[in-house]
Amino acid sequence: MTSHISHLRTELGRRGIDHTHLTDIEAFHLSCALRGWHVTPRTAAGSGPIDARVWLAAALGSGGRYAAPDTPGHPADLRDGGPLIDSVVLMAIVQRHFLPLPDHAWDDDSLGSQLGLASEDVARAQVVLEEVQAALGRREAPLGAAWWTRSPSGRSV
Repeated sequence: MTSHISHLRTELGRRGIDHTHLTDIEAFHLSCALRGWHVTPRTAAGSGPIDARVWLAAALGSGGRYAAPDTPGHPADLRDGGPLIDSVVLMAIVQRHFLPLPDHAWDDDSLGSQLGLASEDVARAQVVLEEVQAALGRREAPLGAAWWTRSPSGRSV
């Protein structure tokens, strides 16, 4: 198994993806997502923070299907230099990404308020989702990029 993991890590490195902080399982899941394979990583209670980029790659690659962490409030690391966030933010932005029809209260402030979390965390996670989406070569959200920032008339809010 070790030779397979080192091969996967070499491929991640060739793509310019820093894999040094990833566990072997995370490197495997990210490699699968980059190939378009459907993976749903599980996060066990008491385990370390979720690597948000790996989790988002798997969720985007599987069309929005994901496995929620075993415990509510599990921390996620966006690897953007900021503090850890609650993983529920990741699930919320993936749901927002795949909504088939526009709906109200999906902007960062409303979503943060509904979750009882900082809207800044939602905005930071959204930036990471867009970076992951670009790295995967996936198309934008079904309703278009940043649809939640527009009013129902189509003008930006």
